[in-house]
Amino acid sequence: MKALHDSLTDAQRTAMCFDWDRKGYGGLPLRLHVTNNWAVSPIRVGDFTADQQALVEEVFKSVLAEGWTEKLAAQAKDDTGKPWTEDRKVAIFGTPGTGTCQCVISGFHLTFRAGRPKDATAAFGGAIYHGHQPGGFHEKPGHPGNIFWYQAREAHKLYRLLDGKQQAKAVLANGMPYYEFDGKIDRTPVLPGSQFDRPMEPDVRLRGPKAELPGLPITELARDQKEAMGKVLTAMLGPYREPYRDDVARCLEKQGGLDKCHLIFYRERTLGKDGEWDNWRVEGPAFVWYFRGFPHVHIWFHAAEEPAVPVTSHFG
Repeated sequence: MKALHDSLTDAQRTAMCFDWDRKGYGGLPLRLHVTNNWAVSPIRVGDFTADQQALVEEVFKSVLAEGWTEKLAAQAKDDTGKPWTEDRKVAIFGTPGTGTCQCVISGFHLTFRAGRPKDATAAFGGAIYHGHQPGGFHEKPGHPGNIFWYQAREAHKLYRLLDGKQQAKAVLANGMPYYEFDGKIDRTPVLPGSQFDRPMEPDVRLRGPKAELPGLPITELARDQKEAMGKVLTAMLGPYREPYRDDVARCLEKQGGLDKCHLIFYRERTLGKDGEWDNWRVEGPAFVWYFRGFPHVHIWFHAAEEPAVPVTSHFG
C-alpha cells in the first residue's frame, strides 16, 4: 500500500486518496461501506502504469491465499467480459505507514479490503463482499464453474448430518418475517408486500447477544456435526491468508465462538435437490455470513470483536 501510495501522481492522489473519516452514506465513514457493485473512487486499476498495476496485484496477494488472486481476476472477466483492470476501482483511506490506513478495492461483485487498521475491532477492517456468475445471471443448479460454490457444498454436507428435528429448526420456508436490531423488533416485512421475507442480502448489521436469532443453534450440534461446522468455517475463510483467518477467529472467540451462532438454510429460491441450499446464513452476536446462491452467488461477510461496529450497505 505504501509503495502504491508513494508512486501516485498528484492527480491520482487527489482522485483516490481520502481522509480516514471521509463521510459517506448515512454520514458514516465511506470506508465502512459494502455493496455488490460500486466505484469507491473514479480510478480504475487500468488507469495506473504497469508498475502501479503490479503493486495493486501485490495488495491483493497480501490478503488472498495462494491462487485466489488469479481466481478473482478470472471472476472479474467472467462477470464483466473485461479484464479485471477495467472494472476494479481503488481508494486509499488514511496514510500508509501511520497504522491508520486501509486500501479498498471495489467493482462488480467485489468489496475488498487490505490492511487491518490499528485499533480496528472488525475483521478485515470492515464488511466485505464477493460474487460470481460464470454461468450467466441465472446459474444452473450446482453452479458449474463458480469459484465459491465449494463453500456451499460443505454446508450441504453438514445439513445431511442433521437429524429431522435439527433440519426442521435449521430450514426456514420463507426466511425471517422480521428483523431484530438493537433490542427492538422491526416487524416491517423485509420486502414489503412480498411473500419472500429473507433478510435483505446487504443487511450485515451485527445484532448483539440479546437478539433472538432464527435457525438452529450450533450448541445443539453433536460432536461430528460440530466438526462438519468447523469445515464449513474453514471453507468460508479459504480465500484469505492466515492472518486474516486468525483475525476472524479472534472476533468469533471474543463473542463466544461458533457456539453462539445459528445456522440457517432458506428454502425459498433453492435451485438444487433437497438438501442443496442456494441461500444459507451463519449468524452470531457479532458475526454475519450470508451466502446467496440465487440467481447467482453473492457472499456478504461481517465479523467483529464486539457488535457495536457501524456499517453501511446497499444492493446494486
